[in-house]
Amino acid sequence: MNSTTHMTVGALSAGLLLAHSLSNGPQLSFELAGYQVYPLIAVFAGAMGGLAPDVDMAKSRARRFLRRVVRTCLILSALSLAIMYFIPPYGYEFWDGTVRLGAGADRGVSLVLAAFCIFIIVIAEKAKHRGFTHTVVGLAVVAAPLVFMLITGVMFVGAYIAVSAQIGFLLGWLSHMVIDSFNYPGTPWLWPLVKKHFRLMRIASGKEGEATFLLVCIVIFAACYAIIII
Repeated sequence: MNSTTHMTVGALSAGLLLAHSLSNGPQLSFELAGYQVYPLIAVFAGAMGGLAPDVDMAKSRARRFLRRVVRTCLILSALSLAIMYFIPPYGYEFWDGTVRLGAGADRGVSLVLAAFCIFIIVIAEKAKHRGFTHTVVGLAVVAAPLVFMLITGVMFVGAYIAVSAQIGFLLGWLSHMVIDSFNYPGTPWLWPLVKKHFRLMRIASGKEGEATFLLVCIVIFAACYAIIII
């Protein structure tokens, strides 16, 4: 699938969080395991997560551009997390307190997450297309920081934003793997146990069938939003 499809479906996937938030009234956040989750941040991260697994592509000009975009986003995320370490412990609030940078305990975790972003870049540079980044193992690696934070409840300046972005990014990443299963090459879900690429359909990337597929996805997500909100 092309980048437009991946970004759109990634954002739509994270948009489920926004629908959930709106189902509880006109609010743009909700609590999860002690963290405030901001769906609008998650939606943007979902679009980036929808692109991210293809960071292992480097052949065509378009693919090299895509690779640079994803790499740049991960580097900016790493820099932002590193900067959070130096923000005063009490943090900052903005948008009338609707969004805040988080509590100030365990600030070192932000540095660990920054290092993790760099780690993702390194392993992606070594991966072959539709290899590690398109597997359940790769998905588990990406999910590890989020799972750690939700289990331990660790806090640092920017923790709420980090959790929101991680959830959206993870949903986008998962959506990428799912819709690639409708593409001819398929997705190696069970690597390294099974090297087979699983496919549900044989939609050709960039062809008319992909445009129809994207339209169907939009309709399905719109229906899901309506069901959740109502």
